[in-house]
Amino acid sequence: MSRNRSFFATKGHAAQAEAVRMLKPALLVVLFCLLVSAATTAMKAATSQLTTPKAGPNQLELTYTLGMERPSTHLLQVEITAKEVTGPVLRFAMPVWAPGRYAIYDFAKGVQEFTAQGANGQALPWAQPDKQTWIVNSSDCGGTVVVRYKVFANDLTGSFSQFDTSHGAINGASVFMYLPGNKPDPITLTIHPPQGWKIISGFSISPTETTFQVPNYDILVDTPLEIAPDCWVSDFEEGGKTFRVAVHSYGSSPDEVSLRSSLVDGVKKIVSSEMAMMPEPDFKHYTFLFHFDPDIAMGDGMEHLNSTDIIVRGSLSSSGVSQALETAAHEFFHLWNVKRLRPVGLGPFNYSHEVYTRSLWFVEGITTYYSYVNLLRSGIWSQQEFLDRLAGEIRALREDPGRRLMSAESSSFHAWFYDRAPQMQETNFANTTISYYNKGALLGMLLDLEIRSATHGTKSLDDVMRLMYRKFYESPATSYYLHGRGYTEADILTAVNQVSGADFAPFFQKYVAGTAPLPYNEIFAKAGMSLNIATSANAPPSLGVLVEPVDTGDKIFSVIPGGAADRAGLSRDDILISVDDQSLVTDTLEDRLGIYPAGAKVLFEVQRRESHRFIYVQLDPPQPDEYSITEVPGASEGQIKIRQGWLEGEQVGASHSAPTDAAAGGVRKSASS
Repeated sequence: MSRNRSFFATKGHAAQAEAVRMLKPALLVVLFCLLVSAATTAMKAATSQLTTPKAGPNQLELTYTLGMERPSTHLLQVEITAKEVTGPVLRFAMPVWAPGRYAIYDFAKGVQEFTAQGANGQALPWAQPDKQTWIVNSSDCGGTVVVRYKVFANDLTGSFSQFDTSHGAINGASVFMYLPGNKPDPITLTIHPPQGWKIISGFSISPTETTFQVPNYDILVDTPLEIAPDCWVSDFEEGGKTFRVAVHSYGSSPDEVSLRSSLVDGVKKIVSSEMAMMPEPDFKHYTFLFHFDPDIAMGDGMEHLNSTDIIVRGSLSSSGVSQALETAAHEFFHLWNVKRLRPVGLGPFNYSHEVYTRSLWFVEGITTYYSYVNLLRSGIWSQQEFLDRLAGEIRALREDPGRRLMSAESSSFHAWFYDRAPQMQETNFANTTISYYNKGALLGMLLDLEIRSATHGTKSLDDVMRLMYRKFYESPATSYYLHGRGYTEADILTAVNQVSGADFAPFFQKYVAGTAPLPYNEIFAKAGMSLNIATSANAPPSLGVLVEPVDTGDKIFSVIPGGAADRAGLSRDDILISVDDQSLVTDTLEDRLGIYPAGAKVLFEVQRRESHRFIYVQLDPPQPDEYSITEVPGASEGQIKIRQGWLEGEQVGASHSAPTDAAAGGVRKSASS
């Protein structure tokens, strides 16, 4: 991810000063007291409980209008009208984050030209007590406050918005302000798109509808919009519900028709598989929004209540469709896991600061695991592809130095540091963190197999997901936001114990809350399977660094603790110029090291700041680079039952033969962590 500096300057002071000068001197003291009082209230609200009170007698009549007059400027026009205003001040705020992306983005950076008026068009004084809040003096508003502002939108991601001459991809949290204390109030949203543009979103299945009735602010910002002149749409029915696949892409391909058909066919299989596994969701229609763009920095995927926003870095191609389907399997499963079945704090949302949870390993990691499971069950993946992907996840965690320092719970809690968060300082995250997606997926795999073993193949992690969904979502609402209530980390353990009839507390303590090596082969053995780790014959000896190419060689951006480079005194930001006088500009580090045996002392030319030095490094043995999960010959009847239940038992569609043993040479060893 590239690092960008962003600058923000507040631009309301001139208008504010002009409004204040228009007031009579006697009112200045009153205004000052009102603003100070409101600012104090704002600060208290920012530290209040996460839940928001249900709408009461102070409910406002809210109308939001989105204008899209000049696509070439990337500026969206927003108007918010609040009626039935009775208080002396009215607060408006931009979210600092958007649900699903655990990073502080300060969406107020995109706001400009804020104004406020009363019922008769009179200018209303306003002030900003902090970066995200605007306080309007509504004492003389006549019962109505109208605020207008513009938002700069030119980022195609699952969190930000993009508005240009080809489309408007709108993510509500980056565009729409909310009124603290009035988030539960119903909203009327009206969109004025350019002529000929259609609106695709979870609000309606009609592309020509421009006005929508929205239950509350949380739903407003949980419903992305694709507004474009050219957006291909196809729909199908499954389980009495309508599903739409919308595609926005650049350029054209002779295979465009067949590629879109493949995409829709794959989405159908995913929807069928996941709906067969989980309870019926409470929506009438669901929309998949796909963007294919080869010019963006990275792809993305974001879950929503009855839609998903999936962004593929690349053109509409075979590989692009494969990537889109894998992301779709993940995001669609989120409609149960996190959008409805959710941890405490993740709905209704506090948009003013971070909301911490230790359960993202379950929210994202288990969802990743089930995306793989349902790609298998749907027939999109073969058993071998499924096992290979899990083996790849195991390799990723084993090669991550942070696995010894950070637990799955800690990774979840500290997500705000690294879930695509802006990084303006140097960190040691490469050596100290892990991914809750990665370890969570592996925990899901192990829990699934352990539950199957404990119940002799009669229950699985599927049953845990269904139990928790019914217990925590299909229950009376505890707030204005959806059904049910949030769960805690302890609730996950309770559900696993209930389904399995066993005590999983030691497992959770060691592997979820702790950093003990994961017991792969101990658990795989219960399904008559084994994890095999091998080192290929041509694997180079290990230097113990992560590098990126620069003009003069390879720049070190991470030194693995205890590795060869660390022992020799190589440091982050060192530039490796040559190996035994052989330039690293004309060949890769891996190829240069490939000619040496393990244990060789090799001379490196190193640039450190403005000086050049020569450092000998004794190379370590090659790192394992072949991972496979295979069947164990002579498995018992019980082991075979568990294995078949895992790989075949709930598969939807075509069946596949059991995976063959992957050929691998070199030294093998039993796997743990």
